[in-house]
Amino acid sequence: MRLSPSAVLAFGALALTGPSIGGCASSRTKNAAGDEAADVTTIRHVDRIANGAASVPLVGERCAGRAGSCRCRERGDDAESQPPTDGQKRFEIRMAADGGEAVLDSATLGRFQAAGPQESCFYVDVPAGGQHEVAFTARATRPQEGLAPRLQMAEYGPAGPWWYDIVAVECTGPTGRCNRAGIDTWAARTSTQRKRGRLDPCGSAVVSKLLWETSGGQAERDGGLYRDLTVRFAMEVKKFATQFAPGSTECIPK
Repeated sequence: MRLSPSAVLAFGALALTGPSIGGCASSRTKNAAGDEAADVTTIRHVDRIANGAASVPLVGERCAGRAGSCRCRERGDDAESQPPTDGQKRFEIRMAADGGEAVLDSATLGRFQAAGPQESCFYVDVPAGGQHEVAFTARATRPQEGLAPRLQMAEYGPAGPWWYDIVAVECTGPTGRCNRAGIDTWAARTSTQRKRGRLDPCGSAVVSKLLWETSGGQAERDGGLYRDLTVRFAMEVKKFATQFAPGSTECIPK
């Protein structure tokens, strides 16, 4: 059973700070019977995949000799033995979808795919000063069982070396799968943590136009589990070189 139109929400309640950051809400129209209906972008089919996959060349030692995805960075393993060249910045993309499959799609960054609870990692270099439109879409393999999507993006800081959090998406309700309660928790946490479009004030990647949408899920009596989730955002990669450790007070405006 599909959720009612009123259950399909966006970030209208978030008061995000920073350049060009604001809330978005689903527009509404009337159908032929005069009933209100949510105007939600149709979520396209996510092709079934066995392992992580990327449409662009992956970079760095963690990706050498590996097909589709890279070895994930671990705690204390921050240095890049093959750092990005001048004018380039390195990004880490971590994705998983317990109970389903996920795709991160961008005309400028590329297309990245992951399936199941095991995290898939990707490392890419992008030009400093670029702007990117990004869509992260996760879809349950069995809609009645829901899914738990995760996305994390971070930026490499060679001066440390450090990694700066850019965006983090996670939706897990009381049962461990994505529903209204899970997305509300994530939205509230994102609103609290984000400053000037950044999860980490010392990074150079600024996120704006952050919103989410779903085509719905089960009735509330069945847990209200979402069958899919799409998160969209714009990302601007500033040209300046990062120089302070993550969370440093020097990066916070006085």
